[in-house]
Amino acid sequence: NGAADWFDGRTAREAYRDSCGGCHGPNREGAVGPALVPANLPQNDAFYLDTIKNGRPGTLMPTWKYIYSEEEMWLLLGFLRSPVDEDQTQWGMDEIAASRAELVDEATLPAGPTHDGNMDNLMLVTEREAERIAVFDGDTHTLLGRIPTGYRAHGYAFDPTNERWAFNISRDGWLYKIDLYSLQPVTRIRVGVDSRGLAVSDDGNYLIAGNFDPPTAVILDAQTLDPLKVIETEGYDPDGRWVRSRVAITSDTAPELVGPYFLIALKEAGQVWRIDYSQPDFPIVKATGVGRILHDGFLSPDNRQFYIAAQKDNVMAVVDVASMTTTARIPTGDTPHPGSGATWTVGGKTYGATVHAGEGLVTVWDLALNQIVAKISTSGPGLFIRVHEDNPYIWADTMAGVTPNEIYVIDKETFEVVRVIDDGQQALHPELTDDGQFVYISDWQGEMLRVYDAMTFQLLIEIDALETPTGIFNTSRRHEKLGH
Repeated sequence: NGAADWFDGRTAREAYRDSCGGCHGPNREGAVGPALVPANLPQNDAFYLDTIKNGRPGTLMPTWKYIYSEEEMWLLLGFLRSPVDEDQTQWGMDEIAASRAELVDEATLPAGPTHDGNMDNLMLVTEREAERIAVFDGDTHTLLGRIPTGYRAHGYAFDPTNERWAFNISRDGWLYKIDLYSLQPVTRIRVGVDSRGLAVSDDGNYLIAGNFDPPTAVILDAQTLDPLKVIETEGYDPDGRWVRSRVAITSDTAPELVGPYFLIALKEAGQVWRIDYSQPDFPIVKATGVGRILHDGFLSPDNRQFYIAAQKDNVMAVVDVASMTTTARIPTGDTPHPGSGATWTVGGKTYGATVHAGEGLVTVWDLALNQIVAKISTSGPGLFIRVHEDNPYIWADTMAGVTPNEIYVIDKETFEVVRVIDDGQQALHPELTDDGQFVYISDWQGEMLRVYDAMTFQLLIEIDALETPTGIFNTSRRHEKLGH
């Protein structure tokens, strides 16, 4: 094969950045995974090729033999054996602005939906390798259409003020404004070359995107996708080293609860920044020393506390949003991975929960006391956990475990496991419909979407017309107060 056939025309460095950099660091320096530099690779090539090919069961190291060819895995190993390239990506305001493209004239868009789906109950399913989003009606479980996106669509946000607009950011940095009435992207802009997080302000006026490469956050006009400010994300980490830092998560707060703010977490710097989007210069207040290798996080329902996973410290750190101080560190377990958040109220108490990327464990804590109330063992590490106010259960996957097809269903009040769903090959990202009556679950390796009755756990439908389904997002998320 020619070079253009490898990694879909990308370089080995680009493939590493996308597939490996999240855990091992953008320059192979290590993060939750070990450093992958020549001095740290003493075994022979066969050992490392086998690790790339077959993964390490029970850890976050996945199997890549279904994604990459034998030649591509050898190229990846060759890249890991090569000297580290310290060159920094240049992608600033000029490059971002020049990349903006109007795909559809908004004046020509229909006044209302061109489909029969319930706008408050659309299920957007990422088809990871197909560079598109499949859209289902959560009322009828029918496929309404598909929306083309960038490479490995990642973050989603929904306009809290207008049901027709959604936003998606792909791992290659392309940010899309999507019309949910006609199921098509209308504008796109490239905010970085390796991106993850996305949030929209409660007034629907601003977006913030978080980049891995270059390490920046970008604020944009949410209506036009015009870039307004590029913020370099760097600072002293908890051990006193000055670092350029990837943006681990972006979120927003409700102005009526705590203020008109965006929150971003700096992964390597271990800091959380609060950005006031109501001020023209977007002033920043910083909480430093929050924790090592920050990752996902979410807000308490009153938006006063921001819970952020400090994965190398094995804690959920708690940042007071008003004072921007770290008020608690909850030792939940090995490498907490809360996803977009799980909080609920029962018996007059409000709880939060996380799964863990390093062990089979769901940890539940009391949000008023920030004290652990339950630890529920599962069969292996998971990445996603979800609840719904009208559903009595916690839904947690074990997609990184030795039995990656298991979904644990846990009673919100007793914390007892009531069911383990074990259909398929690699089940992940449970998402409940707007009314909490049905749950959608992706099967990544099985290339299947399954819909269950979320009260009886009966399998209702299997949808196999999908390519590598992963993340699922319901449009009712635009009403949530955990951060858009």
